[in-house]
Amino acid sequence: MAEGARGAERILEGLNAPQAAAVTHETGPLLIIAGAGTGKTTVITRRIAYLIATRAARPSEILALTFTDKAAAEMEERVDTLVPYGYADVHISTFHAFGDRLSKENALELGLTPDFQVLTRAEQIIFLSDHLFELPLKHYRPLGDPTRHLQAILTQISRLKDEDVGPDEYLVYAEGLLAAAADDEARLTAEQHIELARTYGQYQTLMARLGKVDFGDQIVEALRLFRTRLHVLRRYQERFKHILVDEFQDTNYAQFELVKLLADRHRNVTVVGDDDQAIFRFRGASMSNILDFDRTYPDARQVVLQENRRSPQAVLDAAYRLIQHNNPDRLEVAQKIDKRLISTVGQGEAPRHLPFDTVSTESDQVAELIREEHERGRPYRDFAVLVRANNDADHYLRALNMRGVPWTFSGNAGLYGRPEVRLLIAFLHSVVYTDDSVSLHYLASSHVYQVPIVDLTNCATYANRKNRHLFDVLHNFPADLAVSDEGRLAIARLVTDLSRYMELGREHPTGEVLYQFLVDSGLMTRYAKAPAELEQEVQNVSKFFTRVKDAAHVLKYDNVREFVRYLDALMDVGDDPAVAEADTETPAVHVVTVHKSKGLEWPIVFMVDCVQNKFPSTRRSDPLEMPPGLIKDLLPTGDFHEQEERRLFYVGMTRAKERLYLTSAEDMGGKRKWKVSQFVLEALDLPKDAARPFRARAIEELRRQAPLPEATGVGRAPIPDDEPLAVSHRQVDDYQTCPLKYQFIHILRIPLRQHHSVVYGNALHKAVEFYLRRRAAGNYTSLEDFLLAFDNAWRNEGFLTRAHEEQRKRAGSAALTRFYHEEEASGQKPTDVEREFGFTLGLDRVRGRFDRVDETPDGLVIVDYKSSDVTDQKKADQRAKESLQLKIYALAQHEMTGRLPARVELRFLESGLVGRHTPAAADLVKAREAIAEAARGIRRREFEATPEYQACRYCPYNQICPSTATQE
Repeated sequence: MAEGARGAERILEGLNAPQAAAVTHETGPLLIIAGAGTGKTTVITRRIAYLIATRAARPSEILALTFTDKAAAEMEERVDTLVPYGYADVHISTFHAFGDRLSKENALELGLTPDFQVLTRAEQIIFLSDHLFELPLKHYRPLGDPTRHLQAILTQISRLKDEDVGPDEYLVYAEGLLAAAADDEARLTAEQHIELARTYGQYQTLMARLGKVDFGDQIVEALRLFRTRLHVLRRYQERFKHILVDEFQDTNYAQFELVKLLADRHRNVTVVGDDDQAIFRFRGASMSNILDFDRTYPDARQVVLQENRRSPQAVLDAAYRLIQHNNPDRLEVAQKIDKRLISTVGQGEAPRHLPFDTVSTESDQVAELIREEHERGRPYRDFAVLVRANNDADHYLRALNMRGVPWTFSGNAGLYGRPEVRLLIAFLHSVVYTDDSVSLHYLASSHVYQVPIVDLTNCATYANRKNRHLFDVLHNFPADLAVSDEGRLAIARLVTDLSRYMELGREHPTGEVLYQFLVDSGLMTRYAKAPAELEQEVQNVSKFFTRVKDAAHVLKYDNVREFVRYLDALMDVGDDPAVAEADTETPAVHVVTVHKSKGLEWPIVFMVDCVQNKFPSTRRSDPLEMPPGLIKDLLPTGDFHEQEERRLFYVGMTRAKERLYLTSAEDMGGKRKWKVSQFVLEALDLPKDAARPFRARAIEELRRQAPLPEATGVGRAPIPDDEPLAVSHRQVDDYQTCPLKYQFIHILRIPLRQHHSVVYGNALHKAVEFYLRRRAAGNYTSLEDFLLAFDNAWRNEGFLTRAHEEQRKRAGSAALTRFYHEEEASGQKPTDVEREFGFTLGLDRVRGRFDRVDETPDGLVIVDYKSSDVTDQKKADQRAKESLQLKIYALAQHEMTGRLPARVELRFLESGLVGRHTPAAADLVKAREAIAEAARGIRRREFEATPEYQACRYCPYNQICPSTATQE
């Protein structure tokens, strides 16, 4: 107990009085109002650690929910650092991930298919288009343009789900409107709502029938499960004795209903939020859930955090002046509390407004200020340029390019527009559509084929004049068309390659064709050598590959033609995923949308394009307004759009650790002069005519037309020995196998071509996980549903031929059938499935998951399932004895509990053999040495290849690795 007390004291070190009060709160509801930079993540993670250290709760009894994957990952990492063992049982996730897991574990009980698919917004629109005439639409399906209202209908359905309004409730409301209608206009409005309510109901029916859900359903289905299966609700209420919610101001009504149900038994619910940073809420209902928290829990304790450890007082004062213009629709006024932030870093410099004549001058001067600061010793990563929208970034990226300043961009969209991804899309279009001359021109002129532009222009002109497609001209080259010898060779290579890829696409899935293009073109080799500031380019390509793999789950036939049609359909309805997130330590200037900047900080921040109608942006009303009688949120009295924009501006201002610049330009394009943003005037307390724009000299206007300089490589610095490093057991294994392979997979994230054995193993593991999770929860699974989960997890990728794939799939079905009957006959129910573990060795943090944990009469047994074919018992036992993975598992159990597992096992699914090993002290020594060696190399960024024939033979990067032993 004394050790627990010391641990608790360490957790409280460095906290101020309000933070400590929040962390040490014992039982009952707790509301923490945490302003920008006041350490809300510190408080919530230390509260988790404190509950564990003081034994107020076991790790498995704690549920922490947040709004984004990024926030959940940060929370996990913080808890990881604070609690050296046992933290892995804490359930930390987003609301949607938690709802998804609940639905999957209880899919059959909810009437869902075991491996239901979650549709993105764009996929929902395609789904509605495909089933348009199965929907009871009339007014909202004009025959001249039947898809016109689909976007608006989906927005309406999404809002209804956020408000926890189902189709039946909506229909009752609409019928009530019709009964009360006093004139023709009211009757028409009521009839339209009845049409929408019935469409909502039919949409839900069709989605369930075809095994689909949307993001709103991940919460809706969790609520339905708890409301209709009270024994399931009681089980989760008993399990989670403490519930913590981060970013509470951004959660919606339905999410709070989920929290209330879970917390109803123990009432130990802690929420952390700040209404001034609510930038994702419907109609600006920033206070709604916080005020509802007080109504739900009138005995709730309230703690206000005001001490800001990030920004100078001058910046905080300016931000406070700004946000007060949202009064009286702020918590500070509603609850009569003081939310003024107090800086611990001193007064500092006041924010500066820099007005310019044109947006070109503005972007040039911002880039020049950054370059000058860098020459005085500032690293590029100290700077951030915050833009309101994705397309606002272009001027600044070009200005940075002109000065050879490295940058990364992180926005809410834009993946398909990145040059590296546009090239891949152009390639796929060229393979599928011989009449797509635009894509072919883009591909031919790229650095991959380098067809001389004069020759390519002549070919395109010839095609236009003869009314032929560019591919026809290049494929059947006319005798009367003159091109250079260099051009003929490049065109011949392009046509030969495209013909080969067309043939390859007949038998192979899209991912394999695209991967082969990357290898053949030399792009993979280029990505393997990418310097740190170009890593984002590689990760964008990797993200596009993820898109290709995700599409394979949806498409009936996974081939290039089907994928391109699918991708075009997504893009037609506005799908454009965000670009890859840049590492904040990347040695480059961070150009980020203000929404994406939430939770981040930089020493010097430029908020650009601060003009009216850009920031604040112009309000666009919803085509279908949410019926007022169904809105359960408390809405503001003022202009909700302007208030939301003001909160967003406030978030941007409070990212600055040292200096903040607010820039604007009179000429943003067009004829009219743009006015300085009212937010600049409010924050800096300036009169409307205070700004006199800086004007560029004529020579500076000319310099803007200069060609872009070549990018120069900047290497990453080693990780300091005193900085924590997190590794998984798989990362340790990859580093031990080959440090260069580790770099390709975990740092550069170069897309890889899956080996058929990996595809086979993944499908087996997903099916087994599905079965065991249900078995652990006490739910029966039929053999038919078990094999359906295997079928749904199967991917046509990497197999040598169709016959090879079919035989492999039959072997997997046979192995799983035998596994199923053995499990059903054994009577042994797993204690845990996919249990996370974590422990620390010095400053090295190791994380991972056990496939299965069983409590047996002999003690605890940790099991890992293998799909490899081992048919000899002696070999199975030898594999278990030598497995580094099992040694790390044993070490994890020892570090977390002080005891070794009774046994570790490898269970080979194909043969049914079980390799068993009883761990000893020597195994722990080897595991520690392997982890220390890998961590040391990763810290030093030592990624030299260690080629060995057997390892290289199965390495997915052997085609691009210059050191591969397979070419000797």
